[in-house]
Amino acid sequence: MMSDKIILEQPTVPSSGESRYMTHLWVSGYVEPPERLHHSDPSQLLAVGSLYHQEITYKIRAALKILTFREQHVLVQFWSPHDVGKHQMLTTKDQPFGLGVASEKLCSYRKDSERKAFLVDKDHEEDDVSPPARVFRRGLPEWTSDITKYETKDFPQQDCAIRCKLHGYLAFPVFDSTTGLCVGVLELLTFSKLKDVAYEVKHIHRVLKTVNLASPQVFEAFDVPASNVSNERSNNESDKIYDILKRVCDTHRLPLAQTWTLSPFTCYFAHENGIEKGCCSFDTRCVGKVCMSTALPRYVLDMNTWTFFEASKTCHLEKSRGVAGRALSSRGSCFCGDVTKLDVEEYPLVHHAHISRLTGCFAIFLHSIEGKNDFVLEFFLPSDINDSRHVPDLVQTLKQSIEAASGFELGDGSAMEIVGSPTDSSLNEMVSSDLESVVADADVADQWSSTKEDRKRKRDSDTEQSTSGDSDTEQSTSTVMVNVTFNKSKTQFAFPLFRGLSKLKRKVAKRFKLESQKLKLEYIDEENDKILICRNDDLKPALDASGSNCSMNLICSEIIY
Repeated sequence: MMSDKIILEQPTVPSSGESRYMTHLWVSGYVEPPERLHHSDPSQLLAVGSLYHQEITYKIRAALKILTFREQHVLVQFWSPHDVGKHQMLTTKDQPFGLGVASEKLCSYRKDSERKAFLVDKDHEEDDVSPPARVFRRGLPEWTSDITKYETKDFPQQDCAIRCKLHGYLAFPVFDSTTGLCVGVLELLTFSKLKDVAYEVKHIHRVLKTVNLASPQVFEAFDVPASNVSNERSNNESDKIYDILKRVCDTHRLPLAQTWTLSPFTCYFAHENGIEKGCCSFDTRCVGKVCMSTALPRYVLDMNTWTFFEASKTCHLEKSRGVAGRALSSRGSCFCGDVTKLDVEEYPLVHHAHISRLTGCFAIFLHSIEGKNDFVLEFFLPSDINDSRHVPDLVQTLKQSIEAASGFELGDGSAMEIVGSPTDSSLNEMVSSDLESVVADADVADQWSSTKEDRKRKRDSDTEQSTSGDSDTEQSTSTVMVNVTFNKSKTQFAFPLFRGLSKLKRKVAKRFKLESQKLKLEYIDEENDKILICRNDDLKPALDASGSNCSMNLICSEIIY
């Protein structure tokens, strides 16, 4: 097929299989296979010059013949580095490309691209004026849902792209599997706006492998977040975590357990606020967020939970949200009696949990001492259990398993954070500091009394570190949600007020990694004044000032001597 002097070879569409419903590319003219190269030394391989480039060109064209896309109006083109005098330039002229449809607009953008060349010398990094150049230098993909979100200085072909009605964009680095060198950039543009490019990234990765080319190593397994440890150590770590999950689930007949960890930043995303790092989901929903994704160690005892298990593999959770996110943020533990009652913004897997009849969930932080990696172990309780009375036994088994595995540190279990309404009787049970007893909710009315004159202590007044109240007779009070702000950081946890100020300070200190003796807690009273909490008797007024009998709002600051 010829479109205004652009010669394209018609795709071969299979008569069966899923790929017959996808868009296959019309690929640019036939390329003769080059003489086979036998050089294994990178320096020798580069020395063959044009023959080496011919081989890469041949492989890229072969890959384009295999690629398929969800979008019909798509342009895929390859940018290759070439030496021009003392400089290295990235160009797509005379390089393979493919069109989903040989439309005038796609052909027009292709011709404009052939007239461009970008400097990619190591000594000219300030000249990263285009996505292909940035991708070539960084070795990581760059994408956007809509080209119009780029600033003109970051996308020199933006005006042409808009005229050609192009929106979705992905630039993808290509590596030589033998040398590990970046040999170019594969660029994808579509008429449609893209909310995610995960399918395209995975598909391109698989196709490149068939022609002995590679994508970044982080895509070797999308379910496994990148790790800074060796494969051998990582595998040993995963095996140990799997054994821990299996022992706990088998002992307590738990239907499902899985591991969460922070998602690696594996791409760059362009949006209204500029170009920033993005996580491995390649989804606009994760832009500007710190996300968590499931790692390999998982254990499924009840196969009825398989739908939920599969959904978790592709879902990202925002850090500090949901049960697992809160456990990671606090480096402690968290419990929810019924995750299906959580808001979808708080927990995106709500629908899948409902289908699989998963309700009670307990999560706890786990640190690998040798690998220096942080994880969260998430356990789902049997459907007939929606409170925390079984958690102490579960944690005891967990501790024994971790001691046997060695090399791990379990998160702070001194106070378990509750997700969900604390007034819900199914959710307001609380595991105590040693996880051996559960404190039930009780009425707080008429507990503790003090006059305003007794408790009016301003922030700049003498910060007496009185602990005389700690020895007072403990009174039975309710477990409340404590919300604490320290500078720009926030934390939330459930706390039984009868445990007193000293233990409250220690809990806050652990959350913010401070020394309990060097912090002070304050609250805002009805006159908008900051009141210093100096003894146990001050906790009841702090609770009253929050306007709720089930939550307390506090401000934490460090004492400067």
